[in-house]
Amino acid sequence: MSLPTSRRMLLGAVLMTVLGLPALAQHTDHAMPMPAATAQKTAQKSTGTLPIKSMNATVVAVPPIITETSVFGTLMNTGKTPIVISGVSSTVAGHGMLMVTRKSVGGMQGMSMTKTLTIPAGGKLVLSDTGDHLMLMKLKRPLKVGETLTLTLSATDGRTFALKATVRKP
Repeated sequence: MSLPTSRRMLLGAVLMTVLGLPALAQHTDHAMPMPAATAQKTAQKSTGTLPIKSMNATVVAVPPIITETSVFGTLMNTGKTPIVISGVSSTVAGHGMLMVTRKSVGGMQGMSMTKTLTIPAGGKLVLSDTGDHLMLMKLKRPLKVGETLTLTLSATDGRTFALKATVRKP
């Protein structure tokens, strides 16, 4: 016995709907409520400030025609876990970069961009002209010797640190 085309289509649609519901339910992204204590702990881990102290944070003064500069100093991790810095930004720059300086096999020294810099637990990261450092790129205005800039360091866990750095001549 054969059904008319319109009934076959209707029956097919009903079967697909009924049989497809469990599959659709499996692929729907429903967020399960999180216990309050877990939600609070997650929020604390992913927001807030980093346990960092800084010393001698310096932005290198550059002539007005130059649109990039370096940031040096020492970052100390007062926490019990490593801090992985994944970004730097400032309102005076178009963007920031994390840099590493390494010697090649032939003894030549060169710098390159890196995705992260790590401050060991209870340790320090020295930012210098001969090692790891930060760069501010596409400066939006000339920097004045003696002014203090605020840079924001971002970590991979979402926390941030406001780094105060003074513009100084090299």
